[in-house]
Amino acid sequence: MDAYTIEKKDMKILLKRFQEDYKVFGPIKPGLESKFDEIKSIEQLHLDYISTVLPPKKFFHPPKEAMFSYKIEKGRFTSKEIKQNEKILIIGIHPCDVYALLKLDKLFSGDFKDPYYQNRRKNCVIVALNCVKPSEYSFCSSMNTGPFLDKGYDILLTDIGTKYLIELGTKTGEKLIEGLNLKKATKDNYHEKKRRLETSKKKIKKSMDALKISRIAQKNLHHEVWFDLGECGGVAGSLPCLSCGSCTFVCPTCYCYDVYDTVDFSLKSGTRNRELDSCQLLEYGEVAHGGNFRKDRKDRIRHWMLCKFGVAAGGSNSSCVGCGRCIRVCPSKIDITAVAKAIGGG
Repeated sequence: MDAYTIEKKDMKILLKRFQEDYKVFGPIKPGLESKFDEIKSIEQLHLDYISTVLPPKKFFHPPKEAMFSYKIEKGRFTSKEIKQNEKILIIGIHPCDVYALLKLDKLFSGDFKDPYYQNRRKNCVIVALNCVKPSEYSFCSSMNTGPFLDKGYDILLTDIGTKYLIELGTKTGEKLIEGLNLKKATKDNYHEKKRRLETSKKKIKKSMDALKISRIAQKNLHHEVWFDLGECGGVAGSLPCLSCGSCTFVCPTCYCYDVYDTVDFSLKSGTRNRELDSCQLLEYGEVAHGGNFRKDRKDRIRHWMLCKFGVAAGGSNSSCVGCGRCIRVCPSKIDITAVAKAIGGG
């Protein structure tokens, strides 16, 4: 497919086209932190952001949602599925978060398909943004998920100075820019993209060996690092894990959820809901008669990190994309890359 360029000052033209058929979301910066929210004017769009605390996963696998409603009338039980059919376009998603969605796509399209997630994905257009300003916590290059992207997008933007390079990934993306009279990309534009990729890679300071760590971690289930994390800290200067769940709630690939019913006082109607849960919370592993599979904090932090390291999938599918959000928000300053190095998988 052809590629084009657009001057940054003309981005309002692109936004206007997107808004003709879609509700547009993107990064904004209302205060000190950036976040993904609805974009109503070009002044709101903040494509120079470094990272958001919450990933765009929230648009596809929201923190809380009603799955279906039900009622009993004249002894007959009926239910109605609640689906989100609104067409949306998300602009400015960084490569690591696109890769996170690709991992969730695989998870929610397996033997047990999730119609709620799939429906949202089907109704969404992805306008990704290559990352020229990686977060200081990022290690995406170790996970092959950034800082630049090569799949998973309808349209891909790259900051090349006073312009954005526009690359198309699907027919949907191609149709979206039809008739805008954009300039065709030149060899110089691609050279600048390559230069910025190399510069971006050099800015990434954290790392881990994504293939090695899975094998090493699986053989070190009783390594002292797990006790240190759960009880006394000290791993690269960290404090003990507080089991607060912050790492899981900001992770773009954590998907665990709880399901419960909200029933009307009359017991004649209600809704079935689900909301995100965290394997770091004590209640997560509780079963009948007070049993708990992971009562100790060291077991819970180990379980989460082994999931990120890919141990659960035999090393073939790490659920980590190297965004670094878990490092950034952890009140105990636990660094997953430091843990990997501590057990020999750095």
